[in-house]
Amino acid sequence: MTHVAVVGGGISGLAAALRLRAGSVPAAQITVLEQVDRLGGKLRTEDFFDGYLESGAETFLMRDPDGSPSAAVDLAGRVGLGDAIRHPEPARAALAIDGALRPMPTGTLMGVPTETASLAGVARPAAGRDLDGGHPLLAPGQDVAVGTLVRARLGDQVVDRLVDPLLGGVYAGRADELSLAVTVPALAEACRVEPTLSRAVRWRWPAGPPRRGRCSAPSRMA
Repeated sequence: MTHVAVVGGGISGLAAALRLRAGSVPAAQITVLEQVDRLGGKLRTEDFFDGYLESGAETFLMRDPDGSPSAAVDLAGRVGLGDAIRHPEPARAALAIDGALRPMPTGTLMGVPTETASLAGVARPAAGRDLDGGHPLLAPGQDVAVGTLVRARLGDQVVDRLVDPLLGGVYAGRADELSLAVTVPALAEACRVEPTLSRAVRWRWPAGPPRRGRCSAPSRMA
């Protein structure tokens, strides 16, 4: 009999063991090795006052860009946790700035604003940088780090206080290291047409924030 050891009982290790059992090596003896006394890795739900708090990744996409259920939803269903998915409470997001909570500005696409006036009290956009140079921001097929583009056009505060926290919460990375084409493909597409970042965001904004119910809290894993 084939004996397979999977090192790590986080979501990747558990998904790998499931795939082995389901198709690749169905008759194998599979052992999942984990150094701590619980499975789930970075995914963990804690009791918090009258509800729950996710101490790891807090959301995942319910649907892929083509409208089909995402891989995370499919995985939850396959292991019998489809009914355990919790949807986030409809509370408005806020930013912790200078010791106070400030409401998240409306009309932004992953933190990039459609109008800089909406950022009053949250971030000071750099003035005079997002100028029309007479050509699209990006050439066909060109990509750039999200932070690089937004810093050059709107300044550091917009990235550090808005874009970086939002992207980090979804992709677990820093805006200066994340691809625009991968993380915000709609905006990358617009930047290959529009000559300013503000115009690109306004062009693509209806495809982003107005769509509700796209994310779900992970199934509880304690």
